[in-house]
Amino acid sequence: MRKKFVSTLLVLFSVAMAACGGASQEPATDSTDATNQPDEGKVTIIITNGKGEIAAQNEQAAKDFMAANPDIIVEQHTGAVGDTLSILDKLSASGETVTLAMMEPNAVVEKYKDFGTDLSGEKWVNETNDAVKNAKGEIVGFPFSIEGFGLVYNKQVVEKAIGGAFDPFSINTRDKLKGLLDQIKASGVKYPVAYQTEAWSVSNHYSSQFLNQANDPNTIIAQLKEGQFDLAGNAVWNGYYDTLDLLSSQEYNKYGERPLGKYYDDAHVSVGKGESALLFNGNWAFDSLKAVAGENFGLMPVPVDNNPDNPLNNKIAAGPTNIYVINKEATPAQQEAAKKYLNWLVYEKAGQDYLVNKSQVISAFKNNPYTVTNPLGAVIQDAIKQGKTMPFTTNYIVPGDWNTILGPEVQKYIVKKQSREELAKAIESYFTSKK
Repeated sequence: MRKKFVSTLLVLFSVAMAACGGASQEPATDSTDATNQPDEGKVTIIITNGKGEIAAQNEQAAKDFMAANPDIIVEQHTGAVGDTLSILDKLSASGETVTLAMMEPNAVVEKYKDFGTDLSGEKWVNETNDAVKNAKGEIVGFPFSIEGFGLVYNKQVVEKAIGGAFDPFSINTRDKLKGLLDQIKASGVKYPVAYQTEAWSVSNHYSSQFLNQANDPNTIIAQLKEGQFDLAGNAVWNGYYDTLDLLSSQEYNKYGERPLGKYYDDAHVSVGKGESALLFNGNWAFDSLKAVAGENFGLMPVPVDNNPDNPLNNKIAAGPTNIYVINKEATPAQQEAAKKYLNWLVYEKAGQDYLVNKSQVISAFKNNPYTVTNPLGAVIQDAIKQGKTMPFTTNYIVPGDWNTILGPEVQKYIVKKQSREELAKAIESYFTSKK
């Protein structure tokens, strides 16, 4: 996300922080077609790929697409892992017209609000619930990858503690979560939670969840910008911090005595080895967990209160974290070629296979028959089918701001250097400054 840092352990394990992360390597640029000269009767399109970890797969996809569409030449350009926009910026600054650009969803209402062309009439819109709209309400974003977050858990540790099979959606109140943590402690695990408190985690992801109390998270954001939303008096906002208090407490959290630190690596090792049972993270965490202890992991919702019927307690946050946008400044022929590429990803077996099987991307499209092998991704994919997901709220904020401006404020709250009321004022002040 752009939302999290690529840690030393993840580098050692060759982990790509799919939706999230600070760039940790130089951008690699690969031109899929060996010839950059105009080819008579053909149209050339430039595609930027923000997911550096699938550069090789992306290049092969372009070759397969060109084999099926010999009148189109595709030039793929890939950026650094976790840095979805720099390659687009670099090419644009050099005078190149990128036809199809990968970016974060919030970019279409922020930095690139004037970039995309309206795709509302495209056939694939009917195959997904995750098409991204701009401020005008036009569908401009093709959802390339879906990700989700919640409480990641070690199945073996949890099942041992409860004495049998575990349904993660059964933990649909805060009291049930506390009861589970007590059972895990009783089974011999001193600290059931390994809660790492990096700024991106406690702000971009955790602290944005309250936005889901509205059908459209933008509703609350608009109210915050107008100074018309009282965080300190809002039950849902307080509820998430009541749960945060539980997860980060000295009683349950491995790092409770000193909750601020660079614990990302250690948290994954602890949960991966079964020394702890839970951490707050997303499907991107699987690679580091897998490197320690195989595939025995699951994902559960984050309960916000003690009402088992509250939808927020029964759903995982999930949504598109990378989208494709067609440049309205590209020629009509280039735009049509880019639309063919998007349709190829949705409707052709080779495109479907590239997305899910080759790239291990959770598809946003109902007609894709494949399932990722990543067990956390599979949980999210299944939850989508069952209607057990809610919006990925990080898509509705400016992650960089939350990381650098609001992340430290949440951290001060965690270590009790400011009150919850003071945290509420800090968040409200941030939003009113963006009016």
